[in-house]
Amino acid sequence: MRLLIKSLVMVVSRSVSLFPIPIGLYNFGKENHDLNVGLVNDILIESSEDVDGNLRSNLGGWHSKNNLEERYDSFVLLRKQIEISINDYCLKHGFLDGLVCGGLWSNINESGDMNVAHHHGNACLTGVYYPCESIIDDKVKFNYTDKSPLFTGRWDGKNGGSLSFQDPSFSLKTRLKKSKSPSSFTIDHYHIYPTAGLLAVFPSYLIHTVIPFRENKKRLSISFDSDYGTSC
Repeated sequence: MRLLIKSLVMVVSRSVSLFPIPIGLYNFGKENHDLNVGLVNDILIESSEDVDGNLRSNLGGWHSKNNLEERYDSFVLLRKQIEISINDYCLKHGFLDGLVCGGLWSNINESGDMNVAHHHGNACLTGVYYPCESIIDDKVKFNYTDKSPLFTGRWDGKNGGSLSFQDPSFSLKTRLKKSKSPSSFTIDHYHIYPTAGLLAVFPSYLIHTVIPFRENKKRLSISFDSDYGTSC
């Protein structure tokens, strides 16, 4: 782009995007339907047998213990898909492959439940897999779709259950005033809406939260950390 300055000197101007943060989105869609049915059933069984679960980043809701792949064959199959995906992520973005998926855990969030802002600083990559979109009145809604699950902006009370990412440099950008035409440089929050068969992979240092439902729904998710050559 060339700008005409008052002195009539022609100046060449360009912008570059430094330090991008890649988010890997892997949509297994209907191909994973049988696996998704098994995962949903096994999560519900686990939550009924271990009612208390764990308390981590969750405010309300249920958080399972780790290593569900040691108890359920469905999680063994999912872990294999995850390891293929996270190493694909590495190779696509200039990192060495060889990552191993740590123990899998699951969350169930209902109306009003959420996960507070946090990161997984002791790992390389973290991820979330959605075996279904939601459960309403004990009916599982899968809602397979090819549409992008990403949307931007501050939470407006809609799209509950979404995974929300915050720009790591958010607090350092408060001096600049945003125009009415946002760009990738001014967006400070991205959200991923759960759809069945979607796997989201991201750097473990990235701060994220789970937006609470306001509807009478259940949100099921499966999470993991990964590192080189060892379980986290």
